[in-house]
Amino acid sequence: MRRLILYGVIIFQIALIISLVRGIQLSRRSVSRIASMEETKEKLEAERNNLEKEREYVQSPYYLEKVARDELNLSKAGETVVIVPDSQRILTETEAKPEETQDKANWQKWWEVLSGSE
Repeated sequence: MRRLILYGVIIFQIALIISLVRGIQLSRRSVSRIASMEETKEKLEAERNNLEKEREYVQSPYYLEKVARDELNLSKAGETVVIVPDSQRILTETEAKPEETQDKANWQKWWEVLSGSE
């Protein structure tokens, strides 16, 4: 009888140890899950802040004016719109001849650009 009680106590202790080990493993998994979720939370908060800044920019009058000018080809009252053809080649400073550009007045340079007589 005593032996039966001893075996019962040993089995109970083994079951208790197994339960404790599983609890520790579950606790460690929970800690790692919490850490990964906190990291994800920080990333999402940073993304949210970026999106909030972008929303503020998109709702700003500057952006609305830019879209109206660039995409819708609108202008303010009293402004004249000048459209430069895409096929016209614009010379960079290195390609331009310095002696020709420096000899002409600014208004002459603009006249050549607008009239297309380059």
